[in-house]
Amino acid sequence: MEYNILKHFHGLEHQPLDPFNADEIGTSLFMAGNMGPKISEKMDGYAAAAGMGRRSFLKSSLGFSAAMLAANEVTGMKFFEVGAAEAADFDAKQESFQVARASSDFVVDVHTHVCTRPGHYVLGENTSERGMWFVQLLDDLGKAFGLPNGTRDMNVENYGKLILEKSDTTVGIFNPFGFREHYGDRDMIPMDYQVQVRNNWPKSTMMLAGGLTPNQGLGVTLDRLRNYAEQYKVSGLKLYTFDATEKKGWWFDDEKLAYPMWEECRKLGIKNIGCHKGIPFGQFYARYAHAEDFDAAADDFLDLNFIAYHSAWPYHAELAALKGFKPQRKNLYCEVGSTFAATVTSRPLECAHVLGTLLRDLGPDYVLWGTDSLLWGNPQWQIDAFRKFQIPDQLVEGYGYPKITPEIRRKVFGENAARIWNIDKQKAMQAKAEIMATATA
Repeated sequence: MEYNILKHFHGLEHQPLDPFNADEIGTSLFMAGNMGPKISEKMDGYAAAAGMGRRSFLKSSLGFSAAMLAANEVTGMKFFEVGAAEAADFDAKQESFQVARASSDFVVDVHTHVCTRPGHYVLGENTSERGMWFVQLLDDLGKAFGLPNGTRDMNVENYGKLILEKSDTTVGIFNPFGFREHYGDRDMIPMDYQVQVRNNWPKSTMMLAGGLTPNQGLGVTLDRLRNYAEQYKVSGLKLYTFDATEKKGWWFDDEKLAYPMWEECRKLGIKNIGCHKGIPFGQFYARYAHAEDFDAAADDFLDLNFIAYHSAWPYHAELAALKGFKPQRKNLYCEVGSTFAATVTSRPLECAHVLGTLLRDLGPDYVLWGTDSLLWGNPQWQIDAFRKFQIPDQLVEGYGYPKITPEIRRKVFGENAARIWNIDKQKAMQAKAEIMATATA
């Protein structure tokens, strides 16, 4: 019934992972994915070259580098810019890490979550049967990435520990879940719970509002939107065009239902409007996961930014075409949460095509970094993988994709998000330094 990414990573759910060890998580994903058996065969040789036992090697930073090297070997294409020394010597690895970090040290993750609520989820009391199997999906993900209690551990405290302290994320923009029909007529993650993230780390986090669907009644939706802006001072919206109402969904270009929302956003000063696109999981209809409704909305509201979360994967080419065929557009964006995570270790060729299409057609100024964590655990493995990921020359020559230069990496990692959310990089970096100093004190 439910989309479960773990089906693409064989046996991952049976491996006891340390949620604080991002290298171990990343290596495990390489070894559990489509190339897993072939990559696994090569790890003994890399471990021997490093003078380590296999088990210790796989938990180390050297193991993660080795998995990337093995992926290059298995595919015969250079997807990861990793040298052999990074898989054999800790000093070489650390030097490479510091160089990569220095060239892209400002990271704005525009797609993060907490996934619990006061009282958690109780079937028949505050959660329907359908609502519960979505919780189960998130539970399975959390447990696979080392959180023993699944969504219960995707809480405010671990948001700070795993995203802000244990990764290079400078600013986390956290997103809501709605679907209130399945969660006792309250958003799955109530605003008064998730706002604790921003209250705890006001200099390093930003909060989006969600749970808005005009199918619940346009008047109610507009009232709720005004409340989110006035009471919670939200920095944008993250919506779902498929919903849990009887109507099943709505469109961004519906002039009667959606346009009054965008007009109200103008009045409230809400400029960045994101939407889950792609990944049509569970009972939701795929037609609402396509991005075609962004076309008219982006033209009719040129002063608002429309952001396709998940990059509309696997419909990313349709999204990119909305800019590729209308290059004058400057308000259409995408972010790569879950899309990058689901493909980079198991299907790097697909990952390269997705990123290449987005960078070529939407353009490097319109692609935003996101990890969908805490759903994918500690996001550091994704950050390290993107710092090393490259579109192979064969694809650059054959498809006209751009190489991922240091400049492009910086734009995607943080500069693009900073531009549209007016984030002061210097202040954000100082706040990050304060968090790290407190964590290590």
